Amino acid sequence: MSNPQDPYGQNPSQDGYQQYPQQQPYGGQQPYQPYGQQPGYGQQPGYSQQPGYGQPAYGYQQYPGQPPQKPNRTPLYIAIGVAVVLVIAVVVAAVVLLTGSSGSSDSSANPSTGAATSAPSGEIDCGLPGTGKASDVSDRVVSGPLSFPISAAPGWVKETYTVYAQSKAAAGLQQAIPGQNWQAGAEVGQTNFSSKLDPKDAASRMMPCIAAGAGYNSTNPRITDLSQPEAVTVDGVPAAKVSAKILVSTQGVTTPGDIVTVIVVASAPQTYALLVEPIGFPDISAVLKSVTEQLKVAKDV
Repeated sequence: MSNPQDPYGQNPSQDGYQQYPQQQPYGGQQPYQPYGQQPGYGQQPGYSQQPGYGQPAYGYQQYPGQPPQKPNRTPLYIAIGVAVVLVIAVVVAAVVLLTGSSGSSDSSANPSTGAATSAPSGEIDCGLPGTGKASDVSDRVVSGPLSFPISAAPGWVKETYTVYAQSKAAAGLQQAIPGQNWQAGAEVGQTNFSSKLDPKDAASRMMPCIAAGAGYNSTNPRITDLSQPEAVTVDGVPAAKVSAKILVSTQGVTTPGDIVTVIVVASAPQTYALLVEPIGFPDISAVLKSVTEQLKVAKDV
C-alpha cells in the first residue's frame, strides 16, 4: 500500500539506493553528497572520465570471429507444448462427444418402461373415427360380445363420453371423485384399427391414444410405468393386458393421475375393456378389480 509521507513513491533513487538528508557544510567543506550521487568513481578534474560506479566497465561485445549468441527458444518450446496439449484435448472431447451421442441413440432406441413420456401430439394410428352405437345400459354394460354386470360397480353411473374415442360401439360406467373435477371409469368397446392387429399390439397402441383423448384434455398428460403386453384370458378367450400411469398436472385436481389398464380380447369382433383408476383411491381399485373378474365374452355374437 502507499506511504502517506511519500504519496508519489519518489523517495528511492533511480539507481536503487536510498538518499540520505544533506548535512550542513563543516569548515568550508563541500556539502556531502548522498551515497550513490557523487561523481563517478575515479572521476577527478583533469582526468579522463571513467564509467560511473555501479556501471560495468566492460559490456558484452561481439568481437570479430566470435560466434553469435544462440536465440532463447524457450517461449517457442512452450508454445509448441501448449499447442500439442490443446490438440489432444480436442481429440479427447470429440471422442467423448461421439460416445455420448451413441449412448443417447441407444437409450432412445430402447427406452425404459419407467420413463415418463408426454402424450403424442402428432399423427398416430389410433384407429378410424369411432362409429356405431353402444347397447343401452340395463343390468349389463355391453359392446359386441364383451360385457360386465353393473352390479360389479354399485353406485356408478353411465359414462358421459367415450374414453377411447377411436372405438366402435363403446359403453361404460363412471364414478366422480368428491371435490374434484375428476372421475374413475370402466368401459368396453370394439377396436377400429385400419388393419387387423394382434391383441398385444392393439393394447400397446391404445395407451397413447387414450392419453391424447378427451379425458385428459388440458391436463398435460405424461405416460409412465408402461408395462409390456401380458398374455391373459377373459372368460376363457385369449387376450392381452397393458397398464400404465397417466400423470397429470391441472388446477383443481389433487390426484397425480390415473392407473390405466387396457385389455384387448381376441374375440370376433375384437373387443377391449378399459379401466381408469385415479391414484390414491383403494376403494375404486377394488371396484375395478371386480369389473375385471366379471367380464364375459358371449360365444354367439
